[in-house]
Amino acid sequence: MLVKVTPRTLSWVLLALVSLVALLFGSLEAGDPETPSERAASLAATIACPQCSGQPVSESSAPIAQVIRAEIKEQVDQGRSNSEIRAYYVEQYGQWVNLNPSSSGFDSLVWISPFLVVGIALGGLVLAFSRRKSDSTGIELTKDEEEQIREIRKVHRIDLEASQNDFDA
Repeated sequence: MLVKVTPRTLSWVLLALVSLVALLFGSLEAGDPETPSERAASLAATIACPQCSGQPVSESSAPIAQVIRAEIKEQVDQGRSNSEIRAYYVEQYGQWVNLNPSSSGFDSLVWISPFLVVGIALGGLVLAFSRRKSDSTGIELTKDEEEQIREIRKVHRIDLEASQNDFDA
């Protein structure tokens, strides 16, 4: 069975395809930085400065931030993993020092809510457009009424053609 594809349907399919591809590329991780100094810098950007309000140690000029940056570099050079280094600072200062929200418990809403909002919005759009697409008004016309409508359309078509001819002349 062949289905006639309208330009409108094609545009919706292309929009969905582009969105899925963008989500796919956005969710792929680039991997760990290659050099230890790049790895230390990326870790410093995810750990909050204990002295500054919500600012990562990578951007802070406070003395404690400088010490933490040096400790991070030292721990990276010792071969500790990113999660071990983060766990060390969470143990030292508390969970608030971790600028990346965890993906478990109540914090998982931070990761899930954007997808829920987009899904609900897309569902609402589909529902709105599917209702709008329906041409049926539920009113059945008799043969006489259908004939009257054809006559009215024919008269209006003649009137439109006559007005266009007057405009062209």
